Amino acid sequence: MITENTKVKTLVAKEGYPEGTIGVVVSLYSSGPACEVELWDETDYPVDVVTYLLCEVEPVS
Repeated sequence: MITENTKVKTLVAKEGYPEGTIGVVVSLYSSGPACEVELWDETDYPVDVVTYLLCEVEPVS
């Protein structure tokens, strides 16, 4: 289950970020199955916040 602060991997390329980008969910939309994900670069530095459908991300440990 995806909740706020869940570490996720993206399953699609979006807004210039490739599939497999790692990030953390910062908010969930109450109006539908979508979330805001703070994306990280390869050094775990936050670089952007992008909206994804919940089916476009998966939790990672």
